[in-house]
This record gives sequence, structure tokens and C-alpha cells, in this order.
Amino acid sequence: MKRTFTVLALLVFCAATNAYCQSSSMLIKKEKFNINKEVEENIGYTQAVKVGNTIYVSGSVGWGNMKDALKLAYDEIEKTLKYYNASFKNVVKENLYSTALDSVIANKEIRTQYYGTDFPAATWVEVKRLYNPGLVVEIEVTAVLPEGK
Repeated sequence: MKRTFTVLALLVFCAATNAYCQSSSMLIKKEKFNINKEVEENIGYTQAVKVGNTIYVSGSVGWGNMKDALKLAYDEIEKTLKYYNASFKNVVKENLYSTALDSVIANKEIRTQYYGTDFPAATWVEVKRLYNPGLVVEIEVTAVLPEGK
């Protein structure tokens, strides 16, 4: 009786929230985007995942001097957002990791080229190193599309 109630409650929850359900487990509909599928599968990540109207963009990286590194990272993010018909105007959260945070701050005009004055909530963290020792910055963002997009 208890199992029947649990399954029935789950089905009602799924119907009420428009969630995708199968048996007694809930599945989320994810739309994935890969920039370099072979590399991403080798490392074990996806460049971006869209769930509902929210886009989660994995850390995009840059190397070399900070100005060029930031441009590389933001260009990758821009390509990913365009795939979903979005732009930096849709970004609501940014997490930035850098081996030289003072250099990121000194090159803030690069960030302004992408966001204009419509900056998202942001967290910036200085780290000892990133995935590859040659990297100096990694930026991940969360973007939200208007309802129905």
C-alpha cells in the first residue's frame, strides 16, 4: 500500500510540475551543446546544458596574457549562448576563476565589451592553478531565456 501511494504521489507531482517521469524515477529533459565533443567526452563534461529556460555554460578558458585570455573565454561563451539564441543580456550569474585576479580586474574593459553595463551577479576567485597549468582564467555562466524560448 505504501509503495502504491509513493508512486501515485510521484505521478501527481510530475503532472503538476510538468516534470518528465518514467516508472518511479524522475528524468530531466536536458539539451546539450558541445563545442569539441571528443575533448569534452574525454575529460567528462559538456560545454553547456539547457534545462527548461535556463542554460548552464561550463567553464570557458583562456591562456597567455590576461587580456587575450579573457577574450578567448568570453568568445567561447558567446558562441555557446548564440547556439541557444541567447546573448550576454541573458546571463544572470558568472563565476570566474583566475590564477591572477589583479590582472582580471586591470582588464575589466574586456568584460564590459561583452556585458556592456548589464552585469550579472558574479563571484571571482583566485586559484593556484586551473585544469591545465597553462590556463590563466576559467569563466562559467548561467543564462535564463524568456519563458517559451
